[in-house]
Amino acid sequence: MSDVKSEAARLREEARKLEEQAKRLEAAEATREDVTATNKALPSANPEAPAQSDDQHTEDVAEMFGRMTKWYDLQNRVFSLWLDCWWRRNLVRSVVPGPTKHVIDMAAGTLDVSLALLRRYPELRVTATDICEPMLRYGMEKKVCPTERARITSMVADARHMPFEDGCADAVTIAFGIRNVRPRMDALREMHRLLVPGGRACILEFAPVSTPVFGPFYHWYLKHIMPRLAKLVSSSDSAFSYFAETIETFPKPADFSEELREAGFSFVQHIPFTLGVANIHIAVRG
Repeated sequence: MSDVKSEAARLREEARKLEEQAKRLEAAEATREDVTATNKALPSANPEAPAQSDDQHTEDVAEMFGRMTKWYDLQNRVFSLWLDCWWRRNLVRSVVPGPTKHVIDMAAGTLDVSLALLRRYPELRVTATDICEPMLRYGMEKKVCPTERARITSMVADARHMPFEDGCADAVTIAFGIRNVRPRMDALREMHRLLVPGGRACILEFAPVSTPVFGPFYHWYLKHIMPRLAKLVSSSDSAFSYFAETIETFPKPADFSEELREAGFSFVQHIPFTLGVANIHIAVRG
């Protein structure tokens, strides 16, 4: 009898171990599927990639930023050593209010630039647009003061197809967003269309750095260090590999200036910051 009880106990223990193993395998498979789904949703940084349409690229970018919304502001500060705040302040200073008293902030994200515009220019109205609704919602709920709500409107909109009439804004701003748009020229032409004569497109964007000593170090940091640091503050470190690729494939400032001229702007200049890591491009509609 005791032998039967011992055998039964042994079988129960084996069954328990098999059940635990099955649960571990199930959890591992679920994690693998989540990672695969995340990687599939990452957009391609290569503008000539044939396997992904421009519309699919836009959807993937929106989903990627949506997953990052909660930690996006902190990540920007940490990875730029808080320099992004200074770069954005200079972008806002490049805006010149005009007859419409209206500025459109494209790729507004969590509204850093939109709110800086409101606070620097009390007479302005700002329309904040982005393809990522969670980011806009986060900014409106967490960062906009009650006294500012009457002067700011948020709207999900694609920079390539803006739902506004011609000549409706004194300025169009975009910070670190134009390199995510494909095809880029569609967005540049939309900026030109939206502006009043004399209005400004003010674009803040990263660029490849070609300085002999700093350039190689900077690009090594983008490729190898930033994705590793991202694991400390984000579950989507692969997204930062995408960011690095978009920076490295973005045109150099002189080449981007030519794109702005091709889009119809009559006066174009760029101002480098931090050894050329970031540049403000100012393009004026004639």
